[in-house]
Amino acid sequence: MALKEITIKLPKMLADDISAKEIFGMVMDKAVTTSEYYRSRCKEFEQKHGISFSAFKKKVESAKTENTAEWDDMLVWEGFELAYSEWKRKSEELQACGA
Repeated sequence: MALKEITIKLPKMLADDISAKEIFGMVMDKAVTTSEYYRSRCKEFEQKHGISFSAFKKKVESAKTENTAEWDDMLVWEGFELAYSEWKRKSEELQACGA
């Protein structure tokens, strides 16, 4: 994992009252919260269709007749799956940095 050090400028009053650990915690909270948001959206589709994304995608792509609503759901769901994976990876990398 490649790391990049950054510098942030804060008003002096705030900088005096906040630690690097607290800032790291805020970034970590953002990654976890965003990851969980996308996971919850994926769960909505799992409940709606009663199957996993991979099973749903296979069903839609192999259907003999095209169902536009299912294709729409598949594309949106796939976006949520990709976003969830990306933010989950980011939160895991952040955890490794903070360990």
